[in-house]
Amino acid sequence: MGIEPTPYVPVKRYLMEIAYDGGNYSGWQIQPHCLAVQQVIQEHLTKLYDKQPIHLIGSSRTDAGVHAQNFAASFLVPELPAIPMERVFKALNRRLPKDIRIHTIKEVPLEFHSRYDTCGKAYTYVLNLGENDSPFVGRYSWKPYRAQNVDMIRAACERLTGTHDYSSFVVERREIEDAVRTIFRIDVEMIGDFCCITFVGNGFLYKMIRCLMGMIEAVGAGVYSPDAVTRILEARDRTQAPETAPANGLFLMKVFYDETERENFRLPGLPFLQ
Repeated sequence: MGIEPTPYVPVKRYLMEIAYDGGNYSGWQIQPHCLAVQQVIQEHLTKLYDKQPIHLIGSSRTDAGVHAQNFAASFLVPELPAIPMERVFKALNRRLPKDIRIHTIKEVPLEFHSRYDTCGKAYTYVLNLGENDSPFVGRYSWKPYRAQNVDMIRAACERLTGTHDYSSFVVERREIEDAVRTIFRIDVEMIGDFCCITFVGNGFLYKMIRCLMGMIEAVGAGVYSPDAVTRILEARDRTQAPETAPANGLFLMKVFYDETERENFRLPGLPFLQ
C-alpha cells in the first residue's frame, strides 16, 4: 500500500495518540453540518503548517458521544515549514480546546497506516451501579434503571468472547461485508460503584460494543439468561437482541500496533479519571 496523495512534498509521518471528551462532538470522522474531532485537529494542523491542508487518517471512527483515551491518527508531514516534533506536540495542545488533548506523538514509517496496521483495540464501557447520579458522572457512564448482578454480567461476557459472527450485535448490517470478529477477552472489574467492562479484540463493527452492552445489561438485570446470549449470538439477527446501550459510557482506551502490548493491556483505572 502506497502513501496517500498530498498537495505538498511529504517527508515524514507522525502518529499521535489523542484523548477527547466526545460529548460535544459528532464523533471522530468529519461529517457535513456537524463538528467532529478530526475536523478540529486538522484545522489546527493546517494553520500550523502555513495553511497546507493536513489530512488525518484515524485508526477507526467513534460514534457521537463516545470518548477516547488513546485514539490513534497519523498525518504526512510537509517538507516546509520544518517544525520539530516536540514543537508540534506543544503547539497543538496549546491551541486545541480543553476537551481534546494530544497524549503522544512519534515518527513512524511513511508507509504506515493508522487503520490497516492495527492488531487490535481496547474499549471500556462504564456502568454506574451506585447511587451517584450527578450530571458529571452521567456524562461518562451509564446508570441502568434495573439493578445489576455482576456475576451475571461476567457470565454474559464469557458467552460473547471468542471468534464469532456478531451480526446480532451490529447496526446497519447490510453495509458490512463480514461480521466475523475476534474478542480475545472481556474483563469485568468493579472500581468503587462503577462496573468497568473492557473489550479487547482484533476489531469492532459499527456500534458493536454498544449493542453488546445492551445484551450484557439485560443479562445483568435477569431479563435474559447466559444461554439466551449464545442463542441470540448464533441467530445472527439484530432484531432478537436487546436495545443498543447509550454512547456516553464508552471509551476507546487503546489502539494496538504490537501484539504483546495488546496481550498485556489492563485497565489502568476509571477511564474518566485517567
